[in-house]
Amino acid sequence: MPVVPAKIRLAGPNHTVHVDWSDGHASVYEYPYLRSRCPCATCQDSEPEPGQAAGALPVLKKALKPERAEIVGRYAVQIYWNDGHNSGIYSYEYLRRLCPCPECTAEARAAGMDGRQE
Repeated sequence: MPVVPAKIRLAGPNHTVHVDWSDGHASVYEYPYLRSRCPCATCQDSEPEPGQAAGALPVLKKALKPERAEIVGRYAVQIYWNDGHNSGIYSYEYLRRLCPCPECTAEARAAGMDGRQE
C-alpha cells in the first residue's frame, strides 16, 4: 500500500509545512526549502541568473508562504505560493523523498538520491 499524507498543514509553526504520513512518519518542510524544490518544468529546467545560486528564490517584499493547496487526484498536492508560483505539483512520492528529517536524509544519501525530481 503506498504511503500517502494523512494530514497536511500549510501553516505550521516556524513557517513550515507539516505532513503526517499514513505510515506514522511526520515531515516538516521550511517554506523556502519546499518552494526551492518545486518539481514543475519551469523550475527544474531553469538556469540560475548570473550570480544567483541554483534553486534561488525570487526576492519578495513579504515573507514566502503557501497561500493554499489543492489535492491532485490521489497522488499529489499542488501548492499555491504567495510569490505567484503555482504550477508545481508535488507527488506524494516526491514530497516524501524531500523529507529533511535526519532519518530520511540518511536513507536518501544511502540510495544516492538528492531529492530532485527524477
